[in-house]
Formats: sequence, structure tokens, C-alpha cells
Amino acid sequence: MAKKTTGLHALTGNLLADGRVVFLAINGGWSDSLDIARLARGENDAAELEAEGAEAVRANVIVDPYLVEVEVGQGQLVPVELRERMRIRGPSVNLEFNSRPNGQAAIAA
Repeated sequence: MAKKTTGLHALTGNLLADGRVVFLAINGGWSDSLDIARLARGENDAAELEAEGAEAVRANVIVDPYLVEVEVGQGQLVPVELRERMRIRGPSVNLEFNSRPNGQAAIAA
């Protein structure tokens, strides 16, 4: 591991099938819910999570696994870093490109 791991960490990645953000769950599967993520409480736990992530990459289940620091906030787990909070929420823009403000019709090209 490149840096010392302190605090709580969860292993995250993206599903290869559809790109969704997922976390290694307590049951050993992958879930989009951080609330059921398996947590690392030290360097040994973190190394185990990273090994499971590497195995999931070899099995073509996920891509780009890495540890994210989490904390308990308002009774639930939340990532410490803003970038990770944004990843969980998904796109912050309206993906319906034909929609217009105030119900205006789209202009044909």
C-alpha cells in the first residue's frame, strides 16, 4: 500500500458491466450502498480489501478499485472527500438533452 491507512475505509470501484459506482459489501458482493460496505479499520484490513478488489478486476467484475476514507455523519456512512460524495450521487446535470426550462419545446435542427 502506498500510504498509511488510518481511520475507516471502504473499497470502491465501478462495475465493468454498466459503470455504476459500487462498494465491496459485507457479504462479499458489490453494492451501490455505502451503508453495507465492508470497512477497513487498519492497514491489515485495508490490504485484505485491496486484494479482494484486485481479484474482482481479474474476474472482470469491476474496474479501478481503490480505498476511500469514510466517517459516520448523521447516523450513516459518508465519504470524507467531496469527490467521493459526488461520485455516489451521480451526474449533477440533467441528462435529458431535449428538455428545456419552463416546459419550452426543443428547437428542431
